[in-house]
Amino acid sequence: MVSNELLETVATLSVDERLELIAHIEHTLDEPEAVPPDAEQHALAVRRLAEMRADPTLGMSFDEHLEAARQLFA
Repeated sequence: MVSNELLETVATLSVDERLELIAHIEHTLDEPEAVPPDAEQHALAVRRLAEMRADPTLGMSFDEHLEAARQLFA
């Protein structure tokens, strides 16, 4: 949770300073974190993979995802 003090400080920034802060935050999010999934996340992925193998009509192919992404930016 973000502290109220930080929120108040951000509120005092100019538009240019806020945009610079956004860029900085986005840059730090691009840095990969080597955090393996926990047991619950792993179990969920295994279940979903089994479901998709049992019923290939579930989910989307890579090509379908790619086309959907292209449509978002069209």
